Amino acid sequence: MKRILFFMVYFFIAESVFGQIAHYNQFPAMQPQHILDDHLTNISFAFSMRVLNSDYEGYLVRLRKQNGQNPGNGDEEKDFGWSENDIVDVVAIDAWRKKKDVYVVTWYDQSGEGNNATQTDEDRQPQFYSDATIPYFQGDGTNNTGDFLEVVTSNGIQSVTNNGNEGSVLGVMKATKRAQHSFGVLRGSNRWSTHINWSDNNLYFDPGICCNNVRSFENSSNVNVWQQYTFIKTNSNAIARAGGDEKFNGLHTTGRCTRTENFAIGWATGTGWNKYATTSFSELIMYKMDISADEYLEIEEDAITFWNL
Repeated sequence: MKRILFFMVYFFIAESVFGQIAHYNQFPAMQPQHILDDHLTNISFAFSMRVLNSDYEGYLVRLRKQNGQNPGNGDEEKDFGWSENDIVDVVAIDAWRKKKDVYVVTWYDQSGEGNNATQTDEDRQPQFYSDATIPYFQGDGTNNTGDFLEVVTSNGIQSVTNNGNEGSVLGVMKATKRAQHSFGVLRGSNRWSTHINWSDNNLYFDPGICCNNVRSFENSSNVNVWQQYTFIKTNSNAIARAGGDEKFNGLHTTGRCTRTENFAIGWATGTGWNKYATTSFSELIMYKMDISADEYLEIEEDAITFWNL
């Protein structure tokens, strides 16, 4: 009887301790749980400055260190993974860069689809900031050589959405007030894109022919503030959310996006307008479909909790 009681008490204590494991692998022999472990169906890509998938064995980001005054003057590139807190290893990055500016070459896709976001043109690589709380990158917004990353796929935006119709994007971003294209594709009124924020301080989401009657919300309170955003296009509706709250959800009647340019981060590929963004990015996940409320609520809550938003 004493032996049975001992094992019951041991089991209770073990469950109590191990059940607290969330984002941090306090016990190296145990596999931690991450938000995408159960949310990989219909995924297009998953970028973050933290690890999102327990089975992912690659790096998070590839950076370029600018050694000279101009790009290409003896510059170095290096891949970086994550530290024990699941966040990209900013200590290793700072030790490597030695106070020199660093820029994003590749943001690695953790979804298993291999859809990395890259920029080979050094003049267009966004600058990386090794903030210990929320590491991120940001473009300079210069209209002649704006900075952006590009997700190269076989059929552009059509490959990462359901034929340019349904799709879901969840990210951790910092808005700025500027006439800018924050991500997606855009050519005139044919687009799958966002403005975070536009110069009127509204956030716009256009997942199809512009301009649908329901497409924006006032977002001045989030200028230069880290926030979690969700954008969903169902077969019938356009939905935008911020900080776990729904900002609009209305019928989208103007038609699907038919562009085939590659999905961009920090700009909208295809556009003839040089509206490069100064939006800051730390996390961006996309699905080809409109994911369920159970899924997006769980992913939102995880990001808000992890990044302490």
